[in-house]
Amino acid sequence: MQKHQKLSNKLTVDHSNNDLGQHNRSRTARRLRAGFTAGIFGLAAGAGVIGLGLFTGPTGNAAQRTGNGPAVVELFTSQGCYSCPPAEKLLGQLIENDPDLIALEFHVDYWDSLVYGSHGSHKDPFSDPENTYRQRLYNLANLAGTTGVYTPQTVINGRYASVGSRKSVIEKGIEVLNRPDIEVNITVDPTSAAGQTETDLHIELAGEHTQVPGSAHVWIAVFDIEKTTVITTGENHGKTLTSHHVVRKFNQLTPENGIAGLVKADNVLQLSHQVDLQEGQGCAVLLQEVTTGPVYGAAYCPDTLWRQGS
Repeated sequence: MQKHQKLSNKLTVDHSNNDLGQHNRSRTARRLRAGFTAGIFGLAAGAGVIGLGLFTGPTGNAAQRTGNGPAVVELFTSQGCYSCPPAEKLLGQLIENDPDLIALEFHVDYWDSLVYGSHGSHKDPFSDPENTYRQRLYNLANLAGTTGVYTPQTVINGRYASVGSRKSVIEKGIEVLNRPDIEVNITVDPTSAAGQTETDLHIELAGEHTQVPGSAHVWIAVFDIEKTTVITTGENHGKTLTSHHVVRKFNQLTPENGIAGLVKADNVLQLSHQVDLQEGQGCAVLLQEVTTGPVYGAAYCPDTLWRQGS
């Protein structure tokens, strides 16, 4: 049985410069690649289960739900996938209807080399092999719903998987599935220079009598707020696609052994990191078990950091 680290009512994560920042992307890649071999056949397996899980959905009601944090929806998608545009449109609608919803769009790379007749293949400019590894690790996790590696796929709160275009199933999951129960409060260091992209963040994790696995990690996702792309090749040739909250960086901010390695006698967690947002970008912070387990806390960075633009 996994040992849990009991947290106090308030844990503070301080984001400014430190050595973790320059190594976190490579460390994240190593962690994600650990699941690559075991998940290599997930695409075929996922295709086989879509039909079986299409008409099932999460059970229960909002009154039975635990946790009061915002729901977290991850969409695994690709511009080379013919059935993905409806899922990306749905994600945009969910964001518009609920601004507090933590929505992240991960573009996978396994469609990039597939050839669609005379229209050839389409290289998704947002695809990243780390996104594929993340999805394959979810395939190894104990998720409910329609598991496997396929597109479009939506994962809700790190607990439930659904075909990404199944509006009724996803809305039901957002309503009834257990929510993150750690409150994540993010503030900007007032000493950060105005007009600069690099900003120091202070993150406060608060939970009343809460237990979180010591192996849980704090992650930061930097995403493009909205991107519109004219597709000229592949299955979606001739379409103009609009994507939302497209993840460009997903970095681990905690040591390899998770938050347990940071707990001190005064129950204060301290990290150093700077977030660098370019024009048209925003960010979100997740507290999640290892890489692809339940999400215990989540929040967007302050609105003042979101740099509007295309």
